[in-house]
Amino acid sequence: MKKLLSILILSCVFFAGCSDFLEEDNKSGITNDEFYKTASGFESLMTASYSGLRNIFGRDGDNAPYVYFAGTDMYESTRNTNADRGILTYNGLFPSDARVTSFYTAVYANIQNVNLGLAYVDAAEISDALKKQYKAELTCLRAILHFWLIEQFGGVVLHTQATQSAITSIPRSSLADSYNFVISEMESQVANLSDNNKRLGKEAGYHYLAKMYLTRGWDLNDQASFTKAKENATKAINGKGITIPFETLWSPTNENNAEFLFSVQYDVASLPSVTEGNSQQSLFGSYLGGTETGLGKYQATTVYPSWSLQSFYPFNDKRYEGTFMTIIYNNYYDYYNPADTATKAIYAFYPRGNGADFSSADSIAWVTKNASRLKRNPNGSLAFRMRPFKSNERAYRWAWSQDFYGPVIKKFDSPATKATFSIRASARDIVLARRAETYFLYAEACIGLNQFGEAQTYLETVTRRPGNSKNGTPLVPVTNIANLTSQSAALDSYLIESAKEFAGEFLRWPELRRTKKLKEFVGRYNWDIRVDNGGAEAVLPGDVAKRYRPIPQAAIDRNDALTEADQNPGY
Repeated sequence: MKKLLSILILSCVFFAGCSDFLEEDNKSGITNDEFYKTASGFESLMTASYSGLRNIFGRDGDNAPYVYFAGTDMYESTRNTNADRGILTYNGLFPSDARVTSFYTAVYANIQNVNLGLAYVDAAEISDALKKQYKAELTCLRAILHFWLIEQFGGVVLHTQATQSAITSIPRSSLADSYNFVISEMESQVANLSDNNKRLGKEAGYHYLAKMYLTRGWDLNDQASFTKAKENATKAINGKGITIPFETLWSPTNENNAEFLFSVQYDVASLPSVTEGNSQQSLFGSYLGGTETGLGKYQATTVYPSWSLQSFYPFNDKRYEGTFMTIIYNNYYDYYNPADTATKAIYAFYPRGNGADFSSADSIAWVTKNASRLKRNPNGSLAFRMRPFKSNERAYRWAWSQDFYGPVIKKFDSPATKATFSIRASARDIVLARRAETYFLYAEACIGLNQFGEAQTYLETVTRRPGNSKNGTPLVPVTNIANLTSQSAALDSYLIESAKEFAGEFLRWPELRRTKKLKEFVGRYNWDIRVDNGGAEAVLPGDVAKRYRPIPQAAIDRNDALTEADQNPGY
């Protein structure tokens, strides 16, 4: 009960009063203070600090972390044309936006979980060694949580005290002070983290410290921060390479592998219900029908992977097939059973041509060859769909409003829960940091220092991952950054490589924002912003306006130390 009480209390940290709720009916006769000092009580605080990450990244389609992917080059609006247009296109994005408020609230609620842990760690009835480790985890996790807010909102309210009432009088810190806080907190404890990648471990700690320095380098125009980013990325890489084939890396049977540094953990056995997992597998792709199709996977159609994202992959790049489900069998999850892929009917096929569009002749030849396996309706009519990728964006989008419009992202599929047709039916871990990204952070810091040749070397380490090339020729970035002389051009190439490697992962919006490429990339690659709304200039005027998300109006209204002057420009 005590654990549940604390978690419920924390949701009101910024957005509601808590006085009535705190009048607990304490039938056990033990106070919070006594309980949290026990070994089991303190473990409940550690559990809450980690499980709170599920409320940030793992909720359903409506409360998914839109702030990480909406309004970028990689993802576009679905056929629900009026849904979330504000955050997807910036046209009508206001401080009252529910998606932004949901993220802001969830992060601060988990900061309070962590603050309670830090308040009791020294008095907890656990070993000194465990106290040292847990204190390091909690300190670094609190810094990371604040950093996630900095990425989205700029200077933030720094919340460092455990409270059991609504916070109403903490001022917003400057951007520089916010960075100083998170970096100093990380540096004070990162060396004390463990080597366990199921928790916040040492490599993940250095990864996030590198990311903090990198982001500060761009935001504050601080060259020394780029150098520090490289130093910490090197510690995070720890002499280890990129060795796992991409398809194997994301296999549902290969969670917590050596390249995954930090994940939000899930397990079927630990879930109260399989409908209380996470939604990541259902966010990125077109609708695949309801239970009537028998496919088994619920697609929330939160966003569509953009034509631009798909066009970034050259035909020889096997990561395309590792990222997207290009062939759907009788049941969506048949793909993960080789015996099924050899015998089951084919429901949908999403081919790409090699150097040219997949032609009508190609389509006819493929259908003729596989005629006996094409999915049919009970009345004998053909249920099979073919949606070839087209090099012309307008032509590709003709089926935009239809089911099975384009391939869905498959990296996060959860075959273990395939029997449950629900948005939140995934029991897969949500990977928040992996070694390939650390290599990219190092490369980006090199670009910040105009060290283009070194940046190219680090990107090639990732692109040359075993199995990335279909024909065996080592896969390299489409543009050789080493041959460029412009930092802007180097960032363009870097960001396209990042899109291909990290599709569907919660990275893109902060990445575009920190490199000051948000306006340019959405104007160039997002159809909705480029065409539907008159171009990027119409919705992202100037270099400063809307470079951050709006601070939720509810947070300003309920914090006496904040005024309308604290709102970010453009809102």
